[in-house]
Amino acid sequence: MRERARLFYHAWVKPSLVARRWAAYRPERILSFSTRAARPGLFQVHIRDNGLDMSTFAEFFSSRYVLIPPELPPMEPEVVYDIGANIGIASLFYATRFPKARFYGFEPVPANVDVCRLNFRNLPRAEVFPWAVGAQSGTAFFEFAAQDLRGGRLQGQGQGKQGAPKQRIEVPVVSIADLAGRKKLPPPDFVKIDVEGAELEVLEGMGGQARNIKRLLVETHGPEVEAACRQWFGAHQFTIRHSQAVAPGFAAIWCDSVKG
Repeated sequence: MRERARLFYHAWVKPSLVARRWAAYRPERILSFSTRAARPGLFQVHIRDNGLDMSTFAEFFSSRYVLIPPELPPMEPEVVYDIGANIGIASLFYATRFPKARFYGFEPVPANVDVCRLNFRNLPRAEVFPWAVGAQSGTAFFEFAAQDLRGGRLQGQGQGKQGAPKQRIEVPVVSIADLAGRKKLPPPDFVKIDVEGAELEVLEGMGGQARNIKRLLVETHGPEVEAACRQWFGAHQFTIRHSQAVAPGFAAIWCDSVKG
């Protein structure tokens, strides 16, 4: 009951208090609370006291949202790549559905990586890498808004979040082909991609690894990006099982491989 009360306060009560200036967020503070995992037991979830991390947690773990379409054919992935992992909440959610899978997270923003590593402690043999994923390996500048660490983009790619001052850092960039090739990671069979408009670049960096992937979840950011991703799916023998848009071009697209 104590954990539920804390969660209720930070998820529902505190945002109202902050809006009225009766309370304030402390982004440097890490909150920790328990939530149920897939099997009997608990995940110890870590978020920053900034309001945004809690909204991300609520998006994935609130009963108000259905994130995995019920019409998808069942699957039990062995290896999941979470590209654009942020603080790892998506991986925790998918781990409740795929408890036998091994998770690899890729997140270039250092402040996000620190919290993501805390959350990945809940997952057996999971690893987080401070890398961006793109069409080819190398280094690039990554831009993000310091006041909203949920998004960011490689310089020159995607739309990014508008209206906020940008910070820029140089980050390693690795393609999916090189993750499974040069970096010797197990090839994925489920890949989630949420990279603020650079989704096509991630897809184009798969190379021959595309043949190993059974399911994709791609969150597109813009009409041109969505159209290009849909074209890529068809050219690489993926069929769209479900697509849900919140605005034109901003869609969560679930695809399955039609390869034998």
